[in-house]
Amino acid sequence: MTAAVAGVDAALCLMIVVLIQVIVVVRAAAIRRKVRYNRLRPRTEAAIADLVSGGGDIPEPRSRGERAVLHDVAIEALADLQGSERDQLVSLLRHHGYPAEAAAGLRAARRAKRRRAAETLAAIATPDDIPILTGGLGDRDELVQATCARVLAEVGGPEVTDAVVATVTRTMTRRPGAAVAVVLAIGMHNSPALGDLLGPDVPASVRATAIAVAGQLRLAEHAPALIACLGDRDDLATSAAYGLGRIGDARAVPELARLAMATERALPARVAAVKALGAIGDPAAVDVVRQQLPAAEWPVAAAAAAALARLGEAGLAVLRNTATSGRPELAELAGAALGQ
Repeated sequence: MTAAVAGVDAALCLMIVVLIQVIVVVRAAAIRRKVRYNRLRPRTEAAIADLVSGGGDIPEPRSRGERAVLHDVAIEALADLQGSERDQLVSLLRHHGYPAEAAAGLRAARRAKRRRAAETLAAIATPDDIPILTGGLGDRDELVQATCARVLAEVGGPEVTDAVVATVTRTMTRRPGAAVAVVLAIGMHNSPALGDLLGPDVPASVRATAIAVAGQLRLAEHAPALIACLGDRDDLATSAAYGLGRIGDARAVPELARLAMATERALPARVAAVKALGAIGDPAAVDVVRQQLPAAEWPVAAAAAAALARLGEAGLAVLRNTATSGRPELAELAGAALGQ
């Protein structure tokens, strides 16, 4: 028994020694790579600066380390470049085969490598890369899916719209930040497709994002869909009201007025409706907004006073009358709105 125990101890000691040696070798290799990387980076940064300023060229990287440094420095630089300078650097990366490298990376077993490949394509993709990106929508990692969908929304056409929209719905729960970026890309580059995310059968989280994007980007084509959302749950109605105010579509005034007067609705939704009526600026809303001025809830009253100031002479007349009324709190609100 003693001999067996001694043998086990010896084997464990040997394993520990071997593990220590492996760790030392791995760390030494990592340090050498870092030293080479840090040595190459300043030279690569200077070469890229010369390239985009029109005074130089960057030859084909000769080693895997040089390729990695050029990739990292160029991707960082692309975030700050626009126009012809950006196009020039993208052309360089494509000339040196980085799209093909990224395409191979999307088929890698390691998730980190697939994510890096997707981000590379996000920076340099063109319509030529649509088949590669479409394949990425089926990746088992949702972040890779969303990244590919975002790029497809930017460089793709109608033929990929359904797949991109489906990816948003699939990834919103587990990767909301990435999914929101896809919806924003749809709104900026393929705004008609945003309508597919505004219907009543769309999951609420996806629909809420689409409503916010349509409003922030002032996509007037989606105003009817936002008007329909005013009768939906309060958080969606609030976002839709703010969006309609930014769009400025007078067709929304009747439904916004109905929401503003609905005392059973949530306070933020009513406030948003009143503010939207002021932002749209249709004098037809004066009477409805005037009725909200003496509201018991201060946020509604404050929103009404500010809105009246934007509703032309009729709204200003209401404020002037209120400023001389016997209710100090209303007179103060009206005076502030009039700039007194």
